[in-house]
Amino acid sequence: MRRFLIYGLFALVAVSGLTVGSAASDFIATVDVDSAFARVLPVRDAEATASLFKNERLEAISRNLDGTWFEMRRPGRVNSLGWVFGEVLEWDFQPELLPLGDLTTGVVGPSPLTYTPDYAVFMNESPTLRTQPLRNSRRVPGVTIPFSVTLPVLARNQDGSWLFVNYLGYQGWVVAFAGRELPDVLEIPQAVNLPPLENVPTEIIPVELQQAQVDRLRAFINERREYAAGLESFWWRVFRGEVMPCNPPPELVDYPYTENDVRELPELQRYAPRLVTAVDYMQTSQGLLTECGVVSPVDVVTARDSAINARIIFDATLEALQVLEEDVIYRGR
Repeated sequence: MRRFLIYGLFALVAVSGLTVGSAASDFIATVDVDSAFARVLPVRDAEATASLFKNERLEAISRNLDGTWFEMRRPGRVNSLGWVFGEVLEWDFQPELLPLGDLTTGVVGPSPLTYTPDYAVFMNESPTLRTQPLRNSRRVPGVTIPFSVTLPVLARNQDGSWLFVNYLGYQGWVVAFAGRELPDVLEIPQAVNLPPLENVPTEIIPVELQQAQVDRLRAFINERREYAAGLESFWWRVFRGEVMPCNPPPELVDYPYTENDVRELPELQRYAPRLVTAVDYMQTSQGLLTECGVVSPVDVVTARDSAINARIIFDATLEALQVLEEDVIYRGR
């Protein structure tokens, strides 16, 4: 007997949109959901100041502390509409180039900013926040920095390979290569009382081994990225009221790798944890397929958003792999 998922007759919940990587020099965005609100502060429960609708064009004029909210206005206007969550927008600009428009909302750490830093960095990876600009220094406890956030930069080390940042009131050091390259990194003020620069041991790995590692990782990601996109489409159809077949979901496993794999491709230490997060999102998205029956809109939205989040992580990792592959090939010539 075939099993089906039936969309329950409950109140609708807004579905989050996608966030696209930034590259342009302007700050134009479009609303990527059916409707959304601008708010008086960059937080979900703040008072609404304006209603926004699908494909409406807006201009970002500032960012919040972690760059996930933008203060918006309509193009050509002077007055601000309020703060809009970045995930309900489609945008293609560099948020680190926007001024910091709010220093207090969302602060949870013991060291809130008391001034507006001149520099910021967009994180391509999920970096570890450390107490010193050293690979083996102690982690700042209780802090997990996600990728795709924008961090205020207060200082740098001697050669700009580490950045002293503030993440929602937590201060510490992140390795610079985890973020988008800062062309003017040496113009950032240098911190005082720095430890000596590390002498990083180097080993030359044959380009063929690195390429093989990249190919294996890409094949793993592509397969799961396709499945995540399928889940996204599936839950969107359920959300719209279609009755869908409910088949047993496949077993999902994390990317398998060894210490030797990391030796051949050190970037695995950065990519593998984000893939674990993506697989966790997929587990959440397909969880309802083990139960079937009538499901609530809230659960459907959660399942679809989880599939979207997984796909975004896979897409971002594939883009990073492309850049890495070009670098590997270039080094191997």
